[in-house]
Amino acid sequence: MAGFVFKRNIYGLPSTTIDVIINNSVTMTVGDMVYAIDGNLLALAVAGSQILGVVTGFVTGKGIPLDKLTAGTDYDGTYTAGGVNAGKYVAASDNSTDKMIRARVQITPGDAYSCTPDATIGTTAGSDSIGYATDLTDEDQVDENTAAAATTNTAQLTILGTDPENTANGLYMIKESQLLAA
Repeated sequence: MAGFVFKRNIYGLPSTTIDVIINNSVTMTVGDMVYAIDGNLLALAVAGSQILGVVTGFVTGKGIPLDKLTAGTDYDGTYTAGGVNAGKYVAASDNSTDKMIRARVQITPGDAYSCTPDATIGTTAGSDSIGYATDLTDEDQVDENTAAAATTNTAQLTILGTDPENTANGLYMIKESQLLAA
């Protein structure tokens, strides 16, 4: 499990988040990429899906973080507090109609995220180069082995190079956004 860690916004925009109801029986972790399905329910992003954003936390419909509430009374499901790869919520089987717990999702255009790819970065030509593109392997990891020139192929993420703070990671920006789709 890798997870996406916010680094900066390349346009200098402030962070923007929205709270979206998590689909029934889904396990989400802080740092997961997600997309909206079935009229405003949240699911884990997969290779090929358009991306809404990255999970930053879990809240009630009133925006109250779960770590300030009582399990079993204020929310169903299972919650574990923490940051990227640690904070987690396992939605109850009726979450979409009962407690309606939401994931807080960062959706700002131009956000750059650090993530460890599924193979050593740079293995595939262009996988560590600005302007190339790649897909997800799943909600929390980049597919290093399918990097392709952004000018000739469509992919979910734009590559911004390697993370200067951790050269085993790449820097990525959402390219196939649900919010910016034509």
